[in-house]
Amino acid sequence: MELISIIVPIYKAEAYLDKCIQSIAQQTYKNIEIILVDDESPDKCPEICDKWAAKDNRVIVIHKPNGGVSSSRNTGLARTNGEYIAMVDSDDYISENMIERLYIALKNNDADLSLCDFDKGKEENYIFDNTTAENEIIDAKTALERSYIDSHKALQYIAPWGKLYKKSLFDNLEYPNGKIFEDIYITHQILCRCNKIVVIDSIMTYYFQHSDSIMNKKFHIGKLDYLDASKSRIEFFKNNNFTELSEIAYDEYLHSLIWEYSRTRDILHDRFAKKAIIKRFREIYVKGYESKRYPDENRKFLRIFCLNPEIIVLYWRIDGKFKK
Repeated sequence: MELISIIVPIYKAEAYLDKCIQSIAQQTYKNIEIILVDDESPDKCPEICDKWAAKDNRVIVIHKPNGGVSSSRNTGLARTNGEYIAMVDSDDYISENMIERLYIALKNNDADLSLCDFDKGKEENYIFDNTTAENEIIDAKTALERSYIDSHKALQYIAPWGKLYKKSLFDNLEYPNGKIFEDIYITHQILCRCNKIVVIDSIMTYYFQHSDSIMNKKFHIGKLDYLDASKSRIEFFKNNNFTELSEIAYDEYLHSLIWEYSRTRDILHDRFAKKAIIKRFREIYVKGYESKRYPDENRKFLRIFCLNPEIIVLYWRIDGKFKK
């Protein structure tokens, strides 16, 4: 049995951490190291980590100065001894056979990455369905395309959790420090390195949604950091000869800028952020372009938005589509 390293970045997860670690410690695949990265959490998380280390010799605890989730993931990656890596967020939990099933699927198919499905909510004792599911073998391009299908698929393919990676996939890659949506910056690069990916059609990760999580916090200017990642993917796909994907990424980037203009305008009331977004739009917008994914964003609509987004705001209000 090969060693598998499981990284858990930890910050302000006192109410959920024990459940998370327990779900990892009880895995049917036993040859694991559990790397708990305490990001100077101000609650009882450090003590919970130390208690687990005292009773399970597979647990490695790293107490580090606060640096954010990217810093924690990078610290964990640097400490790993396994040939394979998994990640679990400190407020989530996994089925007892997730690691075993991901490992067997990866090895049996000589793949670089295996992944499973997830469910989300606020259940403290979610019951996983352990019925056997067929494995699907896909390539990098298919995985990247699926990350643009809908919000569920995007999370399944882009999120760092719910996956088993060959450690080599992270060679010379790091999560960007200080970013909220750190996974969007590098997951496409990881997927692109895969010759073969195994998809297991089973829910084996429970994504626990609580009011204090980053994703559920009130919209603020920091949440716009994903825009840089979205833009960088356009060029990345071009450079890797994924022409269709670069077009999809371009379409999504324009759409995101329009969406974020409305949010900075009517939620944040931030005129500097508005100006920055419309500047981004004008820098990348190609005159005459028409969205292939969003029918309402035809070439006339996009041209008007580029010239004066407030005309589009007026249109939304007249059409009843715009809400403060």
